[in-house]
Amino acid sequence: MRTSFLVAAALLSTLPACFQFEVTAQAAYAQMAVSGDIGYTSGSGAAVAQDVESALGLGDDQGVPYGRIALDTGVPVIAVSGFAMEDSGTGVLSANFGDVGGILANTPVRSDLELANAKISYAFDISLGPVSLQPGIAANYFDMTVEVADLIGIATETVELKAPLPLGFVRAEIDLGIVSAVGEVGYMSIDVEDVETSFLDLEALLMVHPTPLLNVFVGYRSMELEGEGDIDGDSFDTDLKISGFMVGGGLRF
Repeated sequence: MRTSFLVAAALLSTLPACFQFEVTAQAAYAQMAVSGDIGYTSGSGAAVAQDVESALGLGDDQGVPYGRIALDTGVPVIAVSGFAMEDSGTGVLSANFGDVGGILANTPVRSDLELANAKISYAFDISLGPVSLQPGIAANYFDMTVEVADLIGIATETVELKAPLPLGFVRAEIDLGIVSAVGEVGYMSIDVEDVETSFLDLEALLMVHPTPLLNVFVGYRSMELEGEGDIDGDSFDTDLKISGFMVGGGLRF
């Protein structure tokens, strides 16, 4: 009995040396904006990409809350980040949009965009002194709705994207004590039958640690979705980018 107790005590005494468990929770204020092109038609020929700023009236910076949690278990590192935003405005279509007989080119429209996004990653920590390289996998979930209506209230068209996007993923970290930096890249590309789609997700944080438990940071997030093709009679041609800067702080415990 005494021998078993001594063995267990010896194992427990070595556990902190080989096991690390840290949680970092961060919150930020972000200025996010959408840019690029979107084209959509249904049963009326090929879609024509239109500038989201001039045609749909979107693209102004939106102040949004941004959250991020990272769980470091020693080798696997799990991180979740996300935000939600809304945008609206008026523009003039440069091409037809939506179903046959929907909204015609040169029509003044009002557009409303709602977007919620969450990214979760699972990576393996390879430490090289102050540098950590973390390859792994990630999933980026989009819940985006764009509603476009002519200003006289005759026609309304809606485009929705609700899907998890699997990503190849890598994270790099540099820890210099009071200052540290994190960079993440996720990417996917799909070419199936009549659809071609690619997605690039970039996230970067520069952090200052006034104390071992407290951090303040500035960061940047960029997501670019490109796609074109035909699905069940719907034709789309899209190159959308959602990006912006953030500033915030967090705790590590």
